[in-house]
Amino acid sequence: MSSPMPTTAGMPRDALHQEQIVQAAIALLDEGGIESLSMRRLGSRLGITAAALYWHVKSRHDLLLLAADTVWGQTPLPALDGVEWRPALLAMADNLHSMLLRHPWLLAAMTIQPLDGPARGRHDEHLLAVCEASGLTRRDAEQAAQSVVTFAIGAALAATPRPYVSFGLQSLLDGVEARLAART
Repeated sequence: MSSPMPTTAGMPRDALHQEQIVQAAIALLDEGGIESLSMRRLGSRLGITAAALYWHVKSRHDLLLLAADTVWGQTPLPALDGVEWRPALLAMADNLHSMLLRHPWLLAAMTIQPLDGPARGRHDEHLLAVCEASGLTRRDAEQAAQSVVTFAIGAALAATPRPYVSFGLQSLLDGVEARLAART
């Protein structure tokens, strides 16, 4: 008969799940920024040793990737069925801007290293599909999508108040609409 799983700080190794670790890391990051994320602090928050965390995540970098992917995955995406491109793009930009304001550590982390996981990929593909729904060519849709993301990130970095963000996005989309009108 095998012995029970070894414990760390009284917690069985299999009682802790990666999702719990990621959620605790996000809370730590939200409270103190990217500098606050250490395996020692996270382990202390979870009531385990830092070494025990390595049973669930390979490194601090991998933990940061998982945290980033989780918050990207929580960003709402509008339905694509019968999508009206302009309100959908405004909603996506607003959702991205809001997410970045809720998790400002992500902005700092993105300047240090690429944090492109599956959820970020889904977000970007969805944004591209919305841009293509407007009638833009693939190349123009890619540029419009990148412009929306760049604007939302820049507005979050500058902590721009929502009315100015809305005005800026409306102006950006006015340019996209003018480009569409010029093609027809």
